[in-house]
Amino acid sequence: MGDSILTRKRDLIYLIFFLTHLPVMLAFDLTAYYPINIKPLWMNDLRTFYVSTYGDRFFYNPAPWFGVLTFLELVYHLPLTLWAIPALLRNDPRIPLALLVFGMETSITTLVCLAEMWSWEELRPEQRGVAGLGGMYGGYLALSVFMTLDCYARLDQWIAKQKGLVPDTKKKL
Repeated sequence: MGDSILTRKRDLIYLIFFLTHLPVMLAFDLTAYYPINIKPLWMNDLRTFYVSTYGDRFFYNPAPWFGVLTFLELVYHLPLTLWAIPALLRNDPRIPLALLVFGMETSITTLVCLAEMWSWEELRPEQRGVAGLGGMYGGYLALSVFMTLDCYARLDQWIAKQKGLVPDTKKKL
């Protein structure tokens, strides 16, 4: 089984992220896929509050490509999240590989969303800033970049050890 999740600080951060990401996906991001007759009204109220507070155009007038990212969240993020939560708890050795891919994909798609958001002229400074969408999308981007670099370094060290190499993450430039 290995070390407890409480001793693996980075994995603990990832676990907390995925435990948070799951209800956000199910209660907010993916609700467009729910049949209207089973979708609770509070989900619509939550979206209305979010849009009126933060002005996130992705949830009332999305760019044509945003549906593809939402679909990716349904077919990739949701299954990976459901796998990652118990995998992190049991210290599955495949975590670095899975989270490297997740981190890279999430970094790219979040950066695209952030760039689009910065072009929205109707946003007030507080909606655009750290306490608004800039902070939400920026925080998501920062975590995914960190996850990518961390998991690359873990895999680099493992491969180097297996092949008797010096890890790229340990070489001096």
